[in-house]
Amino acid sequence: MRVRQLESFVCVCESGSITRAAAILNIVQPALGSQINALEQELGVQLLDRSPRGIKTTPAGQYFLEEARDMLGRFAAIRKNIKTFNNSEPGHLSIGLTASLSMLLAAPLAQEFNRQNLAAKVHIIEDISHNLPERIARGEIDLALAFDVAPHNKAVNCTPVLTEALFFVTGPATEFNKQGPIDLAELSRATFVISTEKSHIIQLVKQTMEQLHLPLDVTYQIESKQAIKGLIAQGTASALLPYGVVAREVEAGTLIARKIANPPLTRTLFLLQPSGRPISGHAKVALSIIEKFIAHLAENVAFELVEPAGQQLLYRGRASQP
Repeated sequence: MRVRQLESFVCVCESGSITRAAAILNIVQPALGSQINALEQELGVQLLDRSPRGIKTTPAGQYFLEEARDMLGRFAAIRKNIKTFNNSEPGHLSIGLTASLSMLLAAPLAQEFNRQNLAAKVHIIEDISHNLPERIARGEIDLALAFDVAPHNKAVNCTPVLTEALFFVTGPATEFNKQGPIDLAELSRATFVISTEKSHIIQLVKQTMEQLHLPLDVTYQIESKQAIKGLIAQGTASALLPYGVVAREVEAGTLIARKIANPPLTRTLFLLQPSGRPISGHAKVALSIIEKFIAHLAENVAFELVEPAGQQLLYRGRASQP
């Protein structure tokens, strides 16, 4: 069993097609098919169900897919960590952040890394929460902060650190331009703009509104964050967003952000680290820096600390209402 076979198998599963995987891997389709066949023969079990519509993993294939991702993550970490023994080469450190956290933390983190003269090339990567655990498992990212991630991958440690309140964001000229929190029931009177129907935030809101038998008017769908903010500022629509996405506009007075109450809408922030493999010295330094910034978020930004059942959050503090 070779690393190349594992990479090929994972690519086929994730792309859902040997043809697409061959294009991604830049190899001919028969060669890729031979790799998968050889892997199945070596393991003595069928890993994939093949059909004209594409491929699906068998139960054995699904199990092996998780193991393959785990092994590839370990190999990637070995390749990265082994380079630290060569003192002539600077280390590399990758940190994953969501878009809203990137707006709050990317610049301060980069400045702090520079101030401490960290002997590594630090790369801050922005991605959606759903993707970050897999990138940690594959060894592409050393550390990450992501929201509401399911701890399904044993190659990743997911530690809850903070709980963030979601905000109703509106324009200064709308009827909702008031101080203080807004009851969830009032959202039924607003017109909303969203970025995508698949957003975890909008799904959370829809589910909560449905449980309370309240309507939700989603009239606009725009992918651009700047265009969404422009629509809100004009008073055409409102949105449900993390505070970090609109912090600058709220401070400038061009947008209004009100915390949602009765019931509140929140999401949990997790610190993601690789499990089962050693963390590099550079990553340890970065981790201590990240922990300080998390503590700062707990005290100064719109985060509340609510302990999930049976779990202990890393930090305690008082959130301030922006």
